[in-house]
Amino acid sequence: MKIKEKTATLRAFANLLLQTFPNFNPISPIPAIIPTEGDFRLIIGIEGTIIGIESLGDPGSRLADRIVELTDNFHCDIVVCATRTKGNTIHAVCDELSNRREFRLIWTSTYEAEDNSDEEFVNQLNQLKAQHILNLLQSLATL
Repeated sequence: MKIKEKTATLRAFANLLLQTFPNFNPISPIPAIIPTEGDFRLIIGIEGTIIGIESLGDPGSRLADRIVELTDNFHCDIVVCATRTKGNTIHAVCDELSNRREFRLIWTSTYEAEDNSDEEFVNQLNQLKAQHILNLLQSLATL
């Protein structure tokens, strides 16, 4: 079974972000809590930059509306979200948002494993991808 772990990767990224920048400012939720299961949203401030993480990216999740809420209501400078690789959610981000608003879009995907029976290996892939996302943001001087 080929798996993709969008939410688990974003959870690992959110935890890494909080560990890397322990002086973050929690915006939502307060206190900044990352649940161990299920989808989540986290908004924090780091050195004047507001970062929103949205893991709910399945069809029917109103992803475009949720991203607009992050940018317009919470004034996020960076939004990291989950989408499928095709269909409505990627259309919502690529076409509806980035083409109609001033978004700079960077699209990356999860690392994949052919078999999810080795949970430790899958967790390691998610941790590596989380580090990759953090390194990417830091290299682009956005953090």
